[in-house]
Amino acid sequence: MANLTPHILMLLWAALVASSFPVAALFNPELSASLLVGIRFLLAGLLMWLFKPQSLRLNPRAWLSYGVLGTLLAGNFVIMFVALRYAQPLNLAAIYICLPLIAYLLAALLKMESLRLSRLLLLFIVALAALVILGRAELEQFRRLEFGFGEQIYLLACLMAAAYNTLSRYVTDQQWIAADPYLTTCFSLLAGGALIMLPDLVSSDLTQFAANFTLSDGVALGYLTLFTSLITFWLLQICALKLKPSMLSAYSYQTPLLYLLAELALGITPWQPAYLLAIALLLLGFYSLAKQPD
Repeated sequence: MANLTPHILMLLWAALVASSFPVAALFNPELSASLLVGIRFLLAGLLMWLFKPQSLRLNPRAWLSYGVLGTLLAGNFVIMFVALRYAQPLNLAAIYICLPLIAYLLAALLKMESLRLSRLLLLFIVALAALVILGRAELEQFRRLEFGFGEQIYLLACLMAAAYNTLSRYVTDQQWIAADPYLTTCFSLLAGGALIMLPDLVSSDLTQFAANFTLSDGVALGYLTLFTSLITFWLLQICALKLKPSMLSAYSYQTPLLYLLAELALGITPWQPAYLLAIALLLLGFYSLAKQPD
């Protein structure tokens, strides 16, 4: 059961991440994306610190590690918000499928995983299955995908997310930070939140930001702070110590699957035979990835 625990936790992570997209869409588009993400991270980190106070006496290497990890996380979310103003969600979701492959190549570069053709093939098969699910078995629409400004900067966001998944394990293995998921999550949120909102604090009109901030924005921010920042990043840190970076990142493919199952259950999307093949490939690919040796 112990070997299954990180996989069960990552399924919970995927469900919470899936819930964040419709909630994030509630925000007033005039609000600064970096300020929203910074406030969200600072609130989540502060809640964790208040619940379980941690000593702030850390060596410079540790603070640098937390700062880099937090900035990678926050930067990913900020770029996502900005990219959605220039690109269609489907375009970005298609690019997001590259995330596990990028994480695997980074892990191989840092000598954390062996570069194997079989693993690359499995990741490709799982990505293909996720693409079928994402496109609701209508892959013709992917031929019309554009690669404009929004898509280009979102590729950078995927690189930052993959780097976070890989470096969080790397700096722990190098003993630059303690192997403590709670501590890493708390300090990464605090450091990342402070760094990502610093330019806005200096140059933005905070009065205007406050004037545009509504009750709906507050409810959305509260949900994202508690469930899709504090809990998801904590789960990610726990599992990062037990799963390989490519396996950890591959759970991002579960998000479109969960969306599909929810839509099928609610009758929003009609059943298609191609779904069965895609789901089977996805689950078989995941099982094979999990069973492969380090």
